[in-house]
Amino acid sequence: MPTLTQGPPSARSQDCGSSSSSSCAITNSPPPTAARRSNRTLPAGSEPSPGSSNQQQQQQSQVHLPVTRRHQLGQSATSLLSRRKRLAGTVGDDIAEGRVVCEGGVIAPEPDKLREDDVHVASTITAASSSSSSSNSNSKSVPNSAELSVVDGRTRRYSRISMIIIYGREALCILALLLTTYATIQNTPPKIAKAPPPVPFFSKGSFVSDWPTGSLGTTQTRVSVSELSFVLYYAPWCAESQFAREAYEAVARQYNLLAHFSAINCWQPGGECRQRYPKVQSWPILMAYGPNVAIQYHQAAWTAASLSRWLLSLLSPVERFVNAGVLMERMTGKDAVIVAYVEMAGESKFYQRYYQAALKWLEKDPFQQVAFGVVTGQSASMFGVETVPSIRLYLWNETIEYVGKESWTPQDMVTWINKQLQVVSMWIAPPGSTKSATIAPALKQGPVLFLFTPRSLYTEFDDSTDAYMMLRQLSMQYYNCAEDNWVQEMAREYIADQRVLGTERYFYKQQECERILGRHPSQEDAGDPSRKGRSRREAFKSTVSVSFVNVLNSSKFVDGRKHGAKGDRTDGYCAAAPAPHGDDGSCSDGCGTFGPERKPSLRWSGQQREEEQDECFAKMPSAQSEPVHSSRIDATHDYRGPHLLSKQYLRRQCELMRLAENDGTYRFFPEASERNETNAALDTISGMACKHNKTLNFYSMDSTLYHAFAERLGVDVLREPNRTVAFIVDPEAESTYALRAPINLGSLTGFVHGYYNRSWPRFLRSGSTSYAHTHRFNVTKFKQQDERLLAEHRTRLLKQKAEAKRKAKPENTDGGNPPPEVTKPLNTVPGAFAPREYHSIREIYSANFHRVVLDSNRTVVVNFYSAHCAFCTIMSNYLLRISRLLRHQPLLEFVRIDGDRNDLGWEYSMELFPSLIIFPHGRKEESRIFPHTEQLTMANLLGFIRSNLSPSERLHVTFLLCSTANEASRTDCLTMLKTELSDSIRAGLRDWRRQPCARERILRRLQLLKHSYLDTLRCLSHSCDLNRLTSSRKAILQLWPTGAQYDRRMERNACGAA
Repeated sequence: MPTLTQGPPSARSQDCGSSSSSSCAITNSPPPTAARRSNRTLPAGSEPSPGSSNQQQQQQSQVHLPVTRRHQLGQSATSLLSRRKRLAGTVGDDIAEGRVVCEGGVIAPEPDKLREDDVHVASTITAASSSSSSSNSNSKSVPNSAELSVVDGRTRRYSRISMIIIYGREALCILALLLTTYATIQNTPPKIAKAPPPVPFFSKGSFVSDWPTGSLGTTQTRVSVSELSFVLYYAPWCAESQFAREAYEAVARQYNLLAHFSAINCWQPGGECRQRYPKVQSWPILMAYGPNVAIQYHQAAWTAASLSRWLLSLLSPVERFVNAGVLMERMTGKDAVIVAYVEMAGESKFYQRYYQAALKWLEKDPFQQVAFGVVTGQSASMFGVETVPSIRLYLWNETIEYVGKESWTPQDMVTWINKQLQVVSMWIAPPGSTKSATIAPALKQGPVLFLFTPRSLYTEFDDSTDAYMMLRQLSMQYYNCAEDNWVQEMAREYIADQRVLGTERYFYKQQECERILGRHPSQEDAGDPSRKGRSRREAFKSTVSVSFVNVLNSSKFVDGRKHGAKGDRTDGYCAAAPAPHGDDGSCSDGCGTFGPERKPSLRWSGQQREEEQDECFAKMPSAQSEPVHSSRIDATHDYRGPHLLSKQYLRRQCELMRLAENDGTYRFFPEASERNETNAALDTISGMACKHNKTLNFYSMDSTLYHAFAERLGVDVLREPNRTVAFIVDPEAESTYALRAPINLGSLTGFVHGYYNRSWPRFLRSGSTSYAHTHRFNVTKFKQQDERLLAEHRTRLLKQKAEAKRKAKPENTDGGNPPPEVTKPLNTVPGAFAPREYHSIREIYSANFHRVVLDSNRTVVVNFYSAHCAFCTIMSNYLLRISRLLRHQPLLEFVRIDGDRNDLGWEYSMELFPSLIIFPHGRKEESRIFPHTEQLTMANLLGFIRSNLSPSERLHVTFLLCSTANEASRTDCLTMLKTELSDSIRAGLRDWRRQPCARERILRRLQLLKHSYLDTLRCLSHSCDLNRLTSSRKAILQLWPTGAQYDRRMERNACGAA
């Protein structure tokens, strides 16, 4: 195959003389001869002579083409030639192989190395001569100079284009580089306005140390040296932070001597707090810091009472139980009680771990519904405990002992309590005051009884409210499936006695607080002898039988045996709590706080009078009856002495009690009947949890803080007596039951009993109920307010117009009195007080649904909607337009009802929203619902309403639609009216034959129908008189009332009388 080789001229010139060579090299040589140039002038297609052919073949080997760097035929030139199109008679089919086939020869690249001093590329045109193709070469024409010049020109053109492309790319790269550099220089960071300087979040002079800049150093130093510190991390723009500010400041004002209060703006840009805690999700965050402990306030109730109770819980997380009576008193008001029996002398580390566990538990239970107690020293034997140290969990029906002396770690103890804790009722506090995610798991388990009642959180002596203790009585009797005698006594006797005692103690403390707060602390008489007996009596008041605590420790699953079954009674109460005796042996007939039947009682007002008891305690010997001389400071004047500390404690308790009274959280629910009747009612629900498939869960919620939940259930609890109401919510039956009667133990028992007997009626919510703190849009009030503002605006415009006219009037130059100006009163000015025209659909509720819809003598169209439904808005707009078109239809009414806020009977409860139901006049039982499969359009809704009307109502509606139809739809409407008129004429002829006594009135009606039919045909043909159709409509309506069935009965009765 011929190739194009490159090399020095001396090395390639000898190949041209050899005839057997398959290629011919083009070497560098002088310019072409005249003969060569003469060949270029030959016309295309002419054949040279034979003599010239031989001469041309001889000269072919001697032709030397000048090849410069611009006309090189190397690898790049060959590739350019291979990419161009095929030239007729010049380029062959070997383009794909990188060759250019010419007539008589092939130009092909031959790779060879060039020397460094080569300036030109020697291109050789090799003649394709061989013995096998000699005949073919003779038949083909040899390429002349014209054809070679064409190839050379096109090569130059493609080379120029390639150079332009290469240089263009370089120029574009340089331009892009320049633009990028310029954009980089000009693209400076965006200018951000500086954050406004921080301002104090708390008022000036507050007891809270506020750090609006977000610095942490000073606060950390103060926290490290304080025994108890509270730090509020807030964001000044946060609404919750602004709401919590008032409560936090109030608590700081009350307890500034007991703890340190700080607040840090953790949102300030560039602040130290923002940089250290960048991933805080919500604000505010309240932290309590103590020695080696940090506790977060997880309760979302940002009220002064809640924060105050949490602070008191942190101050005393563990209470010391000196006798069994204190334990029993806590068990009646708490969900559970945990007691640690330790010896402080040699095992203080166990108490420290127990104390840390109690603090850690406050994160879960900030209001101490599970009480932590401790018994030290020899007092453990009074509780029937022999092994020390030990921990026991006292539940409502059993006692569980913590096993594992070596694993007394706070986390292990908290985990054990969470695992073993079982309650019959509990307080529930959803976060955010409006979220129901906390209640949802409880509703999934079954029906729930909710008791909304105020919760007292200020004072310490109130372990629980009276309503919650009443709920505990109910729930303990309800879950007493084994008819345990101890549980019955606890529910029927001890909790009932504790409720009565709490009422008496409240009124007694109220009188004491009036005396304490009514004078200055320095004026209080501490040496009042009349108070000695009462104080001794108050100390002895809470004494309860130890035997019941022994029952807890020994017989309720502690030793593996179960005792206390029905009929098992324990005696010997007086041995555990003997009555006080005087020096002369008086007052010895009593039995402590027990009655003559040796039965424990928590009430002090038993068989003896208070005066006798005071006299009895006054005769008892006292250790402080004789003065003792000492060199120490007199305890009366020592501000750290027990005397002044107790006075400060009593004053603080009275201040908290005054705050609780201002909140209205003290509520008591006395029984309407005797104790025996109440106990008999409790027996009706005893063990009911195991007798039915549905088990109630008992929850209590603070009605003051979570009133929105009660309002959602349909009751404004803030307006109820004692702000207390009870609900039973059954999610499976989709029913709610409410107890609106006065709340007491007897009514609650009947409420539960009626629910299980299916005798309690289902409670239906009504949207007409107004709430004190929950508001919604009221159309009537909006209209009234808008009309009032419009009237005021028009009156103001009239006054301004009159004032401008008075100023523009020229002064009187005659010097006389000006004529009196006659002005029309404002109420006589046309249009001054013209009311704005409104058109709306009437809103109805479940309270008036039967009266408006079922008991009405009209055809009622009811739209069931929901405020959260988007398609409901579309249907409401369509119905509003339709009701406006048909507003002159006298016996057709459009109403709507919110299905989410109103409960109806099951036959009227809708599963989908929106839903449209029409109740025809005289046929309320034949109500129809708009199909949900139909497209929601105005035409479909209008057709659905027309199809369910009586013939007279349908004709009247068609007249109304045609009178307001536009030009585009008037023809269709008139066609529909013609059909209705023809049907009405047919029905009138049938009535004329069936009712002989009413033929005269039917005849007049038929005449009017005939004229209306002819007028309709005239309107369809060429002209239309809508006024005439309107007058015909009114006349037909008078002769053809819509109450067709009622009129037919009347006519039949008239014919029978005739």
